[in-house]
Amino acid sequence: MTQTDEHIVNLDLPANERWEFLNNYKSEINELLQYYLNDFEGAGFLFESIGLYKKEIISSEYLAEIEFISSISNFSSDQVLIANLYYDVLKFYFGCTAFAVETNGSILHSRNLDWWTDNNILSKFSKIFHYQKNGKTIYKTVGWVGFVGALSGTKPGRFSLTLNAVLSKDKPEIAIPISFFLRDILNTANSYDEAKEKLEQTPIASDCLILLSGTRPNEMVVIERTPTRSATRTTDQKYIIVTNDYKKLENNTQGESVLQSTSCGRFDRTQELLENQTPTDFVKCFDILQDKNVMMGITVQQMVFINETGEIKLLKTGVNNTYPQAGL
Repeated sequence: MTQTDEHIVNLDLPANERWEFLNNYKSEINELLQYYLNDFEGAGFLFESIGLYKKEIISSEYLAEIEFISSISNFSSDQVLIANLYYDVLKFYFGCTAFAVETNGSILHSRNLDWWTDNNILSKFSKIFHYQKNGKTIYKTVGWVGFVGALSGTKPGRFSLTLNAVLSKDKPEIAIPISFFLRDILNTANSYDEAKEKLEQTPIASDCLILLSGTRPNEMVVIERTPTRSATRTTDQKYIIVTNDYKKLENNTQGESVLQSTSCGRFDRTQELLENQTPTDFVKCFDILQDKNVMMGITVQQMVFINETGEIKLLKTGVNNTYPQAGL
C-alpha cells in the first residue's frame, strides 16, 4: 500500500477540524458521495424526515464531522449524512464472508466486503483510518473518505469487529445507524466483553450480523441482530464463520436476496477450507478469502486483522496484485 492509503484522524481536535486532510481528496469525496446518492433516487422521504432524525439520533460530534465534509464537497450536510446511512437503507446491496480463527494462541479476523459497485470505485478508494488520542492509535477502521462510520474495525490488543448484511421482517427502528454504532463501540468499549454486551443489548436501526473477536481463544462470537432482538452464536471449534443468514435467531422473512441465496454455499466452503487447514498467518487467510467459491464478483475489499497487534492487512480487489506489506 502507498502512504496515502492510511490516514490519522486526530480525536484530540474539535470534530470540525479532525478531517482537514480531506481537503486533498475533494474530487474523490464528490465521486463517492454521488455514487452513494445515485442509489437513493426516488427516496425523497429520506430528505423530508432527516431533520428530526439528526436532532434525535445523531450525536453532535458526528454532525460536526459531517458538516465539515459538506463544506469541502458539492453536497449539503443532509446529503452527506444520508450517504453515510447507506447500509441501513440499502443493505440488500451488501454481501460479505467473514471468519475468525485461533492460531498460535491469538486470533486472526478476516473478511471479504461484498458490495456492488461501478468502475471499481469502492475498491480503489478504500483507505485505513487510524483514530488517535495523544498520539496513540485508539482504533482503526477500513472505509472511504467522506464516510465517518465503521463497517470494519479493530481496537489494537482488544478486539476486532466486522459487519455482514442480513434481512428480517422486523420493523426498522428510529435508533442509531449501524455504521455509527460500530464506530461508537470501537471508541468507547475497552474490552471484548464490554463490546459484546453493547453489541447485544443496544437498540439499533436495522438488521445485521456482527463478527466480534478478541485476543484469547474463546473470544469469538457472531452476534445476530434485528433492531430489537439479539442472539449470540458461539463456537466449540477453533474458528467461527458468518455470511448473510441467521443461524440462531428466528427469522420470519419470506424469500431471499441474491446474497442470501449464495450465503450457505460460501459458509460451507469457508468451513471446508478451515477444517482442512488452520491458517497460521494473514497470507493463508487471504487464500481462503480468495477461494473461487468464497469470493464474489462484487467483492471490493479483503482484509485481515491481527487482533493482538491491531495490524490490518488490506487488499483492494482489482487494484492490488500482491499481498500487502506491513502498514503504519
